[in-house]
Amino acid sequence: MKSYFIQTFGCAMNQADSEKIHMILLQSGLMKAKDISTADLVVFNTCSVRQKGEDRVFGFMREVSDQAKYNNRPKPVIGITGCMVRKTGMNQSYLSTDTERKRAKKIELLETKDGIFNADDKLFPRSPLIDFVLRIEEVKYIPLILSHITGTSIGKEHSFDDYLKVKQHWESKASAPIIIQTGCDNYCSFCIVPYTRGKEISRPHDEIIREVEEVARSGIKEITLVGQNVNSYGKQFVEKKLWNTEKSSWNEWIGESPFRKLLNDIDGINGIERIRFTSSNPHDMTQDILDAHFDLQHTCPYLHFALQSGSNEMLKRMNRKHTYEDFKRQVDYLRSKDPLFSISTDIIVGFSGETEAMFQDTLRAFRECEFDFAFNARYSVRKGTLAEKMYPDDIPDSVKAERWHILNDTLLENITKRNQMMIGREEEVLISGKKDESFYGRTRNFKEVFFEAPEDLQEGDAVHVQITELDRYVLRGKFISKR
Repeated sequence: MKSYFIQTFGCAMNQADSEKIHMILLQSGLMKAKDISTADLVVFNTCSVRQKGEDRVFGFMREVSDQAKYNNRPKPVIGITGCMVRKTGMNQSYLSTDTERKRAKKIELLETKDGIFNADDKLFPRSPLIDFVLRIEEVKYIPLILSHITGTSIGKEHSFDDYLKVKQHWESKASAPIIIQTGCDNYCSFCIVPYTRGKEISRPHDEIIREVEEVARSGIKEITLVGQNVNSYGKQFVEKKLWNTEKSSWNEWIGESPFRKLLNDIDGINGIERIRFTSSNPHDMTQDILDAHFDLQHTCPYLHFALQSGSNEMLKRMNRKHTYEDFKRQVDYLRSKDPLFSISTDIIVGFSGETEAMFQDTLRAFRECEFDFAFNARYSVRKGTLAEKMYPDDIPDSVKAERWHILNDTLLENITKRNQMMIGREEEVLISGKKDESFYGRTRNFKEVFFEAPEDLQEGDAVHVQITELDRYVLRGKFISKR
């Protein structure tokens, strides 16, 4: 085994997790393949938020296997990690005894490294192509698993730390994701994440600071702090209290919130020029975190936090702990301080019992909040969630599709209106790549800009660009100078 390829699905958390896998495989002596078809090892880092996402993984696996057969190559070793996996283990063919399969029905972390010798995960019966599955929290075991599967020693089998301590391999020269927590305690009725990621655990403050300092020394200017619910970072370290909900839904910590303290300390690290974070939950948003966007020098004017529905009745059914009025109050506050402040969100259409009136509430929220972007999803039942047990999937697919298209059309209207405000402005753009003849990157408020510029520019450079025109979801501009 010489080369590997990681195919990542889903959120920023999964992207950051893949960088941890990259680091371990590189330090174990493997090389990153340029193409999935040439790799000896293929790892699918999966998302299970929607059934369609899981189906895509199995489709990719079949394609990889068929392509290897077509090219007269051995099938690559195929591993699955991420949110689809319940228990780390290997295909039965690699086990010395025909152990009884007990089938992991919930998250089961291994007590010792010897626990890898099982085929309990529910994914194995779904495809004989899977060679191993790996809980991302147990990423340190991947060299040991590969050594057993290949019959050769994959380097440094016993030398890696636990998940939150494993360093990431920063592939981008422009931006680095930094994992600050894992897991979720919210148990929204539609969501599988608490059952796949487990309880919320925050990484120690000092560990995060050391990693950000290392990022800065590497020359990367932008970081994104990543977790399932970053604004509740550190809640297991301190006590907190809530404001009277008649005054506000925002939380008030005793003193400074742990996440605001983390932002303060990162803001003072030399070399870090842009700080972003995702994802945030409206009911855990604190006033001092909102103010960090304006008080601190490097926190960017952009926030992603999930509304999910504009109907309070639907939000209650979803087991969300905010109302639309709570959410809108936070949006209004941010935009009152900076009209160009960008806001993106997540929306589910067609959740159980969604009436036309409830959908109209969501459409109204779209128009009132004028989102700069939104991830709109048609509801699909996830096995093991509260919704699967409590609510029927009773909205016809045709209705879900119609509502989804209406929201997307409205979203484009919002984006056009919001992006029009950028025309004529000179913006700092951090270059993240090049496509055809155009460089592209993001403004501080997360607008994607394409522009032509001298060839000596590269990923990670900060440049001044004048915004000149709209191009549906993105902007186009004229290069002015390198910063």
